[in-house]
Amino acid sequence: MDLNDVVRRSVSVVMTQMSMNHVDLSFDLAADLPLVQADANQIEQVVVNLVLNACQALADMDRGIQVATTFDPQRGEVKLTVKDEGVGIPAEHLAHLTDPFFTTRRASGGTGLGLSVSAGIVKDHRGKLEFLSAAGAGTTAVMTLPAMKGI
Repeated sequence: MDLNDVVRRSVSVVMTQMSMNHVDLSFDLAADLPLVQADANQIEQVVVNLVLNACQALADMDRGIQVATTFDPQRGEVKLTVKDEGVGIPAEHLAHLTDPFFTTRRASGGTGLGLSVSAGIVKDHRGKLEFLSAAGAGTTAVMTLPAMKGI
């Protein structure tokens, strides 16, 4: 599958679902990104979840979200980065983000399953899902998947 195509479809779903057309959403999708051996529907679920989480982290609509894809030829990995200018995640929560039922949004209907399911999907595709954040400084979610060789 082509990760850029999945990203475009995922963002289209999110924008329709959340009516978030007013959010400052920017893209930097790498040209000639290698294909990855993955289930496009499952990876779309991960991308939708990451973008929805980024939207929910925004304290106000003056802040934005950047979505980027890159290829690291030395590591043979295709990478998706979703960076928000939101409230950030306290350090003590970072290690628990993908734990089943862990949520900081229980009061607003969060189940704590989105990132857990996403991490499982990425792991099943021999990839990684990592988060970088500091309280008040936004969050960057990074998904890496192995690129197909010879294509």
